[in-house]
Amino acid sequence: MKTNNNFHILIVDDEPFNIELAEAYLEEEGYKLSFAKNAETTFEQVSKHTIDLILLDINMPGKDGFEVCKALKEDAKTKDIAIIFLTAQTDVDYISRAFEIGGADYISKPFFGLELKARVKTQLQNVAYLQEIKAKQSKLAQLTITDPSTKIYNSLYFDSQVKMYQNRKESFWIVYIKVDRFEKINQLYGYSTANKIIRQFSSLLKQASYSNALVARIYGINFGILLKNYDEKSVKKMYESLFLQISQDKNLAKVITFSTVLYNVKDSSLSLPIIYKNIELAMRETATRGGEKYLII
Repeated sequence: MKTNNNFHILIVDDEPFNIELAEAYLEEEGYKLSFAKNAETTFEQVSKHTIDLILLDINMPGKDGFEVCKALKEDAKTKDIAIIFLTAQTDVDYISRAFEIGGADYISKPFFGLELKARVKTQLQNVAYLQEIKAKQSKLAQLTITDPSTKIYNSLYFDSQVKMYQNRKESFWIVYIKVDRFEKINQLYGYSTANKIIRQFSSLLKQASYSNALVARIYGINFGILLKNYDEKSVKKMYESLFLQISQDKNLAKVITFSTVLYNVKDSSLSLPIIYKNIELAMRETATRGGEKYLII
């Protein structure tokens, strides 16, 4: 969890005395502090820094604190910043509005040091917990779409992206690659070394593919590269780059050969089973070829 000096607080108030008072109390806790006196400088600060918490005065010239909070909460980049309102108002409707537009808490002016520190600490603890949960969720989400051995995408994610193209009724390419005679590699080198070879092969697949390509391990020794609707010449060029890199790799060239199908899918009504069946039929045809084995369909 974050320590105090990792948290960044923005203090927003048009009265210099209030800023100086809050600064004096919060500096004692070791927080990083920034300052703003109006809406314009508030937006400048949140664009320049990663702010965890804003102490926001409500009554300011120009846009007031309510308007600033509303704008921050409507922006995807700033919506998760915790906001504590600073206000001299005690009216229930006024305070209710602060919570309705996204405020996490409020502190009445004039504020006391102990109360300020306590409320800030509580909100920053909430921020830390939320960040930790998001990090865990992100890691879990990544695990569900990643092949654990090669660290490239898995078939589940690959298929979902194929369906996305189809839902948008867009043409796309699948470059389907199958490593030949991998059983012999297993027998000759053993399971551990064979897995290492597959990981190296996967790494080269990523290096040779276009930067916007999606590279996945479909299953076992079968790999897929998903591409937008490039012209055939560009897709073939990418394949030739891959073939060249494998051929020039001192370790892989001795043990790896592979068959490839370059499939331009133009019919968005095709189901996944049909797409894979078409690839399988084309792959059988490549098996009859010698040397560099690939087929464009």
